[in-house]
Amino acid sequence: MDFDKTVQLIYWCTDWISSNIIFLTLLLLCYLGFSVAKQVHTSPLRHIPGPLPARLTKRYFELISALGGMATNGLKHSRRYGDIYVCQPNGISISDPADIRRVLSTPQFTKHRYYRLLKFTGIDSIMTTMEHDMVSKRRRTLGPYFTTSFVSKMEALIMAHGAQAIIAKWDSQLEESQTCVVNYSETFTLCMFSSVSRLVFGQELLFDNNEQLRWITNSTLFISMRAILQLLPHWLFKILTWPWEHMYTKIATHVENSISERKQLLAQSSDRPVDLLQALLDCEDPKSKMHLSPEQIHAEALLLLIGGIDPIAFTLTWAVHLLMLYPECYKRATDEVRSQFSSLVSYAEARARLPFLEACILETLRLVPVPSVQIPREVPSGGTTIKGHFIPAGTVVFANTWGSHTSEQHWRDPLRFHPERFLEGSSAEIRLRRHSVFTFGYGNRICLGKHLAWFNMLTILANLLLRYDFKLPSTCSRADRSGLPRLMAMTTFLSNKPKYPETDCQLIITKAKS
Repeated sequence: MDFDKTVQLIYWCTDWISSNIIFLTLLLLCYLGFSVAKQVHTSPLRHIPGPLPARLTKRYFELISALGGMATNGLKHSRRYGDIYVCQPNGISISDPADIRRVLSTPQFTKHRYYRLLKFTGIDSIMTTMEHDMVSKRRRTLGPYFTTSFVSKMEALIMAHGAQAIIAKWDSQLEESQTCVVNYSETFTLCMFSSVSRLVFGQELLFDNNEQLRWITNSTLFISMRAILQLLPHWLFKILTWPWEHMYTKIATHVENSISERKQLLAQSSDRPVDLLQALLDCEDPKSKMHLSPEQIHAEALLLLIGGIDPIAFTLTWAVHLLMLYPECYKRATDEVRSQFSSLVSYAEARARLPFLEACILETLRLVPVPSVQIPREVPSGGTTIKGHFIPAGTVVFANTWGSHTSEQHWRDPLRFHPERFLEGSSAEIRLRRHSVFTFGYGNRICLGKHLAWFNMLTILANLLLRYDFKLPSTCSRADRSGLPRLMAMTTFLSNKPKYPETDCQLIITKAKS
């Protein structure tokens, strides 16, 4: 077709559309009306409440997710519609803790393909795989290296790069004056960057190396955004991610170099370091006796990097923030620590003798869970029944953890920071409440790094409360319209974290009086 004919065809098409605009509009309206009628009258989920746009197209939910609003949207809709609502034409969101426990602990409810979005290297990690047999195999292989007993072997490293590193930093700042102002969110992020780098990459990194922090932070952000942006059309995904592709290349090279350097070290010495990098190299499936391939090690190392910094750093950030908003809780936690200890607190000691501080961390995980997502599972063949509604096979069920954690139907005074809820009542009631906090997941897919996270969170918080007195700057505003202490502004893209950490995470510290 020559140029003139092409132009004529374009003119003809334009003229036809202009002449038939009313017809086309009516056709579009008929299509929309048919779609609405189909969802309202024939969908197997038609009796379940939910927003109309979510019934018509899954793009509604995917767009919200791509913009980082999956969890906040779930929070809003769970308050409006209750424990179950339609979030996409073939998907529901649930927030009753009992329903969430059943779905997450039943292997037949398989992972949904959304997890494929986190597949960075072309090789499945324990998070991305949807095959139950592979999950079981990978858990047999890696599980022994994430138990409390193995993590305790790394406690010296965890303490050196965690509590002790922060103490050294803050003590040096207090040498010049009796008080100083610190940014605790930045401190915790730097601390966890240093700790995870040492445990996963086997490299000693400077606590204050902001340049290294910048590239590792940007790289992990890019990896996370790369996953979410895959929800968009492929051409738009490529345009949006192309400028940052070098970040992934840099971090991938860093992982490969770390593995290579460790293998060289092992070839020169019989000493085997006790850290997560060595665990990835040594781990073996007890049934098949197979080790992880280099590609699998790469995938798991990236997962540890992404999952090891933000969740711990920002849980600690929210814990300190909440303790400052609730002075009575801060006083009780501080009194508990100082009445029990006078020197460095180990994890085992903290677990045995600091029940209120542990409850403060649990309450932080409940009130502000750092992962800002809903957990998707697929209904098995034969379907299931939730809240009296039959849910057909293939339906996606999203565990709405944040909605569940703050539901008035399942928690008393859910928006108040009240650590005592994990200490009061019968042992069965307390156990049920603990099992209704889903920040680390639940059941056979619970986060392998849970014990590592607890080692860091409990030892860091205990030792800082032992050594320092905290006070908020006088400029901080505390109360909201309901009279409850007001949380600082947060961003909810993938993680619930402070929106303005430079100003909102300022803390005045002094050394505690002996």
